[in-house]
Amino acid sequence: PIAVKWFDSTMRGAPTINGTAGALIAALDACLITGFGPVTPTGITVSGGIATATVPSGQSFVQNAVVLVSGATPSALNGEARVLTSSSTQITFATTAADGAASGTIEIRYAPVGQWQKVFTGANKAVYRSTDVTGPQHYLRVDDAGTTTARVRAYESMTDVDTGAGPFPTEAQYTGGGHWFKSGAANATAVRWRVIADSQTVLIAVAAGSGATATNLAAPLRGFGTPIALRPAGDVWCSFLAVSDGGISTQAPGRLEGGTASNTNTGQVTAPRGWQGLGSALLLDAKPYTGGTAVSGNDSALGAFPSEVDGELKLSRMYLVEKGTNKPPRAVVPGVFHIPQTGTYGVLKDGDTQAGAGDLAGRTLLMLETGVSMSTAPSGVYAVDITGPWR
Repeated sequence: PIAVKWFDSTMRGAPTINGTAGALIAALDACLITGFGPVTPTGITVSGGIATATVPSGQSFVQNAVVLVSGATPSALNGEARVLTSSSTQITFATTAADGAASGTIEIRYAPVGQWQKVFTGANKAVYRSTDVTGPQHYLRVDDAGTTTARVRAYESMTDVDTGAGPFPTEAQYTGGGHWFKSGAANATAVRWRVIADSQTVLIAVAAGSGATATNLAAPLRGFGTPIALRPAGDVWCSFLAVSDGGISTQAPGRLEGGTASNTNTGQVTAPRGWQGLGSALLLDAKPYTGGTAVSGNDSALGAFPSEVDGELKLSRMYLVEKGTNKPPRAVVPGVFHIPQTGTYGVLKDGDTQAGAGDLAGRTLLMLETGVSMSTAPSGVYAVDITGPWR
């Protein structure tokens, strides 16, 4: 399977996230497990390793997204493929199938991430877990009974939807668990969202204020999963859960793309244990390697965009560090890039894509807008690698 998948609320058939109970779980199910937007193409032809699928007008798929093809003959057409080009009636993708026309009862849909399972369920509750045995396979519990936010907590192990051991954050750190925002208002108005994930990490960016005002596209990045551990011997307790305190105007701390100088108790990144495997849940900071302390894309650490020296867009990977004095980086946040330059907002727009260069050659970077609050217009931009692999 293709390692990294990405999903956008503007994709055809995408689930709606809004200020109603169950909305977030429905979106996570669609992105992680089932996929969405199935369509029956009117035909698929192959020429020179490129398949062209013709679909009814308006039922196409977004360029760079990953689709799942099933029911086709020859069977080489079936499986996951990244959309190379897209129009209102056609998409193309690479294939190993021989030249010619396909037959069969064919279906194409946005492919789910895969290697995730929904292990427990309850009334507006769900527990998700990666099936990728190369990671720690910790559990994410989502209580989606609320309106504007869902309550989230991770566990080292769980026996049912409400019972687990090794929680992070603990109840002392966050009563009731952390928050993932759905909307700035308790109503059914859809908001803008994106999910980008691989088999071990789910990143979620919700512009909770967009339901009230179309320009409120600031979407601080939260997520759950396995970062890229820096300890050569491995770090089996290196999971993370990034949460907020539930205040729509206090979104800077605790997010994964970088923000204010140091995360405070208004938002946190949490881990189940220290790298030595001792103790219980502890708090982390997410920081750019450039040391910038301002909003991504509005951070003067490396000057203005574009660089007056080489014209480049500068990027910094994000790392996770345990709170304390003189603590070293513990892990890298997969796929996420802080922009340590000013002047990006308004030039790089929400949803723009940029081709990667250098060690990111061959990657596509998706630009997302952010700021210190989801209740106002954004003030910066960050990037997420939607091609992968992240590991």
